[in-house]
Amino acid sequence: MSTAFVDRRRELRALQTFYDTDRPGLLFLYGRRRVGKTALLSHWVDSLSAQPRPGRVLFWTATTQSATYQLVDFSRALRAIDPRWGTSPEDTPPFPSWEAAFRYLADLAEHIPEPGNLLVVMDEFTYLVQSDPDLVGVLQRVWDHVLSKATRLRLILSGSLVSVMESEVLSARAPLYGRGQAMRLRPLEFGALRELLPDWTPEARVAVFAVCGGIPAYLDLFARAGKFDRGLLEYGLAPNGVLLTDASLLLNERLDEPHVYESVLATIASGFHEWSEIAGIARVAETKLGHYLQTLQALELVERRQPVLAARGNRHGRYFVKDAFLRFYYRFVLPHRTAIQRGMLGRTVQTIVEDLRAFIGTYVFEELCRDWALIQADLGTLGWLPEEYGSYWRQVRGERVQLDVVAASRRDRRLLIGEVKWGTAPVGRSVLADLIARSQRMPEVAEGWRTEYVLFSRNGFTEAAHSLAHERGASLVTLAEVEAAHIRFVEGAAS
Repeated sequence: MSTAFVDRRRELRALQTFYDTDRPGLLFLYGRRRVGKTALLSHWVDSLSAQPRPGRVLFWTATTQSATYQLVDFSRALRAIDPRWGTSPEDTPPFPSWEAAFRYLADLAEHIPEPGNLLVVMDEFTYLVQSDPDLVGVLQRVWDHVLSKATRLRLILSGSLVSVMESEVLSARAPLYGRGQAMRLRPLEFGALRELLPDWTPEARVAVFAVCGGIPAYLDLFARAGKFDRGLLEYGLAPNGVLLTDASLLLNERLDEPHVYESVLATIASGFHEWSEIAGIARVAETKLGHYLQTLQALELVERRQPVLAARGNRHGRYFVKDAFLRFYYRFVLPHRTAIQRGMLGRTVQTIVEDLRAFIGTYVFEELCRDWALIQADLGTLGWLPEEYGSYWRQVRGERVQLDVVAASRRDRRLLIGEVKWGTAPVGRSVLADLIARSQRMPEVAEGWRTEYVLFSRNGFTEAAHSLAHERGASLVTLAEVEAAHIRFVEGAAS
């Protein structure tokens, strides 16, 4: 089985709308490495041949070689799809400049057999920008004066270097600002994994999501393996495998001082979430830590969370690794990297799998359950709309209060408070009773906000838990029900 294409129905519709519009089109598609940009574009381009307006397509991929070499390659590829060109493209001279090549697009678009369009995909465009920073300005001038008048031209620029795309192409200071549509391709949602791994148990799908997040290239390794442990052993953690090499690659191509950022990420992934802890363990001065955290947040690798209903600007925020793969890598792979590189995989994989159970309960399943609350609100089954959702923590009279799932509406003075359990045994009555008691230390509960309770369990609930839930009007939600909600969310977004 392969994840060559899973979900992405909403993105496919957007691409088709872009193609069908009766005016020149410029689209910027970007997203982190291995998120599936090329697969998405390839799948869509393949589908165009079966449509009534197939036109002509050039799918060209930039490399890290010089801009001069790439101009030669692009010239040949462009002339190869020109119906007017009689000789072999390899025997023709390249365009004298990128400006000449871009101007040629407008002329070619007018000579494509009707009623089709000329679709030009320049994949990994950010590599080309790196090799020739002036290229964006050249394209902007040609677009403004020539290409924007070529009604049958559709130009897609795709790139994996998110920082380059955002700063050099999409930012307000960039030459092409405001001239095209932007589509950021994000990882697959958890709800898409059942389509990809239909024969796996929900527990196994959660485990693979803990490792890969929604990155298709990583998920493909486990789909091919057929089992979670085998996926780690034979594909994911094999020496020089992508799960072993991609973390450093992601940082080195996007950041200066990658070793400092690695220290910060490793510290947070290891369970240290507060400012002073991160600074001390990562050995970064507290006065400089803000710069590194802000950069990681801008790249969507780290996020700052604060307790639900906390005052704006409160100093009790905590930092978490947002990218699921990097969180797994720095928590589990980096400490065993030497053993893995030496091929000592058997015991290493066994250790990781054993340690992963607690990690899933503390982080991954909790996050899926918090999203469950938001999905219920979106589906209308919650009955009210939370303005905030997340978790809650504070010290009350010297005693720590931690609530796993909290959704809140200040306007309606309503709360949903939940507890998450990833243990193998059914959850008992005492867990719900303890949750209700602990929640009383939350000021809003004590003030009389209308509060409802939810228990989330991997493996169901005891009869006593059902009895107390019935008495208190609480909800008991299994892993299967959490997954079903995520699947409905994906299907709804795609419809």
